[in-house]
Amino acid sequence: MSGICAVWRRENPERITGTLARVSSGLSLVPEERLEQQTDCEAGVGVSARFDTQQLYQDPRVLIACDAELYNENELRQWSAGNEHSAGGGTTAALLAKLYMRFGCDFVEKLRGAFSVILWDRQERRLLAAIDDFGINRLVYFQNDSVLLVASRIDALIGSGEIAAEVNQRAIANVLNFSVNLGPETAFSNVQRLLPGNVLVASESQTRVKRYWDMRYGLEGGSNEDRLSQELESLVERSVAAYCKDESFSCLGAFLSGGTDSSTVVGMMARMERGPVKAFSIGYREQSFNELEYAEIAARKFKADHHTHLVGPEECVKALPQMVRFFDEPFANSSAISTYFCARLAADNGVKILLAGDGGDELFGGNERYATDKVFELYQSIPHVVRKGLIEPALSVLPFKNGLVGKARRYIQRSNLPSPERCLSYQFLCAHSPADIFERDFLEELEPYSVLEIPTRYYLQAPARDHLDRLLYLDVKITLGDSDLPKVTQMCELAGVQARFPFLDRSLAEFSGRIPPRLKVRGFQKRYLFKRAFRKLLPIEIIHKKKHGFGIPVATWMKSDPRMRELSRDILLSRRAFERGYFRRKFIEDLFRKHEEGGSTYYGDALWTFLVLELWHRQFIDEPVRIAV
Repeated sequence: MSGICAVWRRENPERITGTLARVSSGLSLVPEERLEQQTDCEAGVGVSARFDTQQLYQDPRVLIACDAELYNENELRQWSAGNEHSAGGGTTAALLAKLYMRFGCDFVEKLRGAFSVILWDRQERRLLAAIDDFGINRLVYFQNDSVLLVASRIDALIGSGEIAAEVNQRAIANVLNFSVNLGPETAFSNVQRLLPGNVLVASESQTRVKRYWDMRYGLEGGSNEDRLSQELESLVERSVAAYCKDESFSCLGAFLSGGTDSSTVVGMMARMERGPVKAFSIGYREQSFNELEYAEIAARKFKADHHTHLVGPEECVKALPQMVRFFDEPFANSSAISTYFCARLAADNGVKILLAGDGGDELFGGNERYATDKVFELYQSIPHVVRKGLIEPALSVLPFKNGLVGKARRYIQRSNLPSPERCLSYQFLCAHSPADIFERDFLEELEPYSVLEIPTRYYLQAPARDHLDRLLYLDVKITLGDSDLPKVTQMCELAGVQARFPFLDRSLAEFSGRIPPRLKVRGFQKRYLFKRAFRKLLPIEIIHKKKHGFGIPVATWMKSDPRMRELSRDILLSRRAFERGYFRRKFIEDLFRKHEEGGSTYYGDALWTFLVLELWHRQFIDEPVRIAV
């Protein structure tokens, strides 16, 4: 993976060049990346550049490293036109230097698009680091009394020689629960991740992190469905056009899963009439995971140049080490497999940039749990005296444990949970006792971890009044920011292409916050207003299809494919895995037994998570080696 970095040596400044060189080289995972550093007397910035968006710039006042694809550069250049400072050079990095000179640290508020930027102010002896609104680009940092390190990748910081590679036990638990770790903590106990919409400003006296932008909900947006639908359609159309820029459709393409979001992006690209849209889809021989039928419906509707590929377990096994390496933290969201092979298919067909539909579910109410939660809310709408005085006492005395009575008890038990615990009650460490999973010493070190801690914080701190908007905010931070965005950006880069996310345009996102919750999920109909806005654009089959996404049959492969089955058993039942002192052998063996005996994919999906965790440890903790692509 490419990226940017910075080092500020408050002590031993004579070592700045060596420290910066080690961090910079730690960013590079492929041989064709261009390494470059620029240093001041005690600080420096570096880049490992694979794409044109990754740049360095310096002048007498500042050093800048950036990875920035901005969609309002014309507006930004008008704002900076009157500033003669940093007049040389028309690069994005030079533009950022001008904006900093005019607006100070607040310049990041004016940037629209995907970016990470690190700036060293020679005069003020101040280091600034910031990422975009949703965390499309990432930055992590470490500091002690002698040094401050910032980089796009965690292992680049570990490679500096300044940090002990101590695994964060909370990250292990997070991965079991969410398939990914949750910020701001990272997989290493002394490295922090900068959260989306945040800027870090470090001076001699202090280091502080502040939020410069966030989603807001409940602002008056009106309730006229016709007007809101028209405005939404117009905003999406403008955003897709802006994110296509002036690139030729010969090198520009789009993911096409057959879902609402990706189909809308392809449809809007087709409206631009620049020629057929290159669209890319992944399928599987296992029909329950295959959505190519819907992707083909959308491709025919929009006359797309449609490319498809069926992924098999042999390809998954071969690609897995590279995939684990490109994620610098344990990443067990198995749909990364689909994303990678789809991006690689695009690269094989000459595409350099892929538009993705990520963000639509979290902005407009498309995730299945929003409708499911409404089912549980129905019980809460029954008068309290009836629920507590009649229904629950009656169920408690009935002798039946299974059947309809058992289902009713479980339904009421979950319905009575507070939010957002109700939506999280199926998480792995809620469904299984931690004492059964973890070794005693690990469990003691993990305490007082709670699966609810970070999601509850987001839910309670959400700038929203309505329950649904609070759930949307939680998913923007976790489902989107911690999982889906790094999945797409990392797997696209592994394939050699860049991803763009038109639904995450700030104007469109802010508009979504003004949509009344009842028009996001109406009754049990998800994405009500969005589907109304695009009912003339999208095929009727896609409007009414159930959500599937880019799933992958890893659980099936672990049972049916000899290579995948052997890999998972050899890795997870090895002495090396259990010597880490994390997991009880009996629990892992029980997972394998239940997976082999049952027809559900639940236990196989859990085994995939444990497998990714162990493979990550072997690459990042035991044998931190580079894997060339």
